[in-house]
Amino acid sequence: MLGNFSYLFTIIFFAGIALLIELSLARKKLKKYTKIIYATVFIGLIFTLVAESVALNWRIWYYSQDKTFGIYLGAALETFIYAIFVTIAVSSATLIWSDVEEDNKSLIKTTIYEVKDKLKEWSRTVK
Repeated sequence: MLGNFSYLFTIIFFAGIALLIELSLARKKLKKYTKIIYATVFIGLIFTLVAESVALNWRIWYYSQDKTFGIYLGAALETFIYAIFVTIAVSSATLIWSDVEEDNKSLIKTTIYEVKDKLKEWSRTVK
C-alpha cells in the first residue's frame, strides 16, 4: 500500500510518536544531558552498522526492495533512522529515571505530575 515508504512510515509512526511524547514531557530535564544523548546515538549508530552488516552478509535477514528506499550504507537507511529514534528514547528514559531516583522520588508519581502540568499548560494555550 505505501510501497517504498512502508518501513519509514512504520518507524516514524511507532518510534517517532513515542519519542515525541517522551521529549515533550521531559525536555527541560534532558537539556543537561544533551552531550550524553549525542554520544549514545553515535555509539548506537556504530553498533547498528556493525550488527546490520554482519546480519545482512550472513543472510540472517534481508530488506525487501518493495518496502525500503533501497539506499544502503551498510544497512537500509531507514534502519539508521530507527536506531537514532530508539537510542534517543532509551537513553533519555534511562537518564530521566536516574535523575528521578537520585532525588528519591517515585518515577510514576513524577511522571503523573509532569503529564498533569503539561495538560494544564496545553489547556491554557487552547483557550
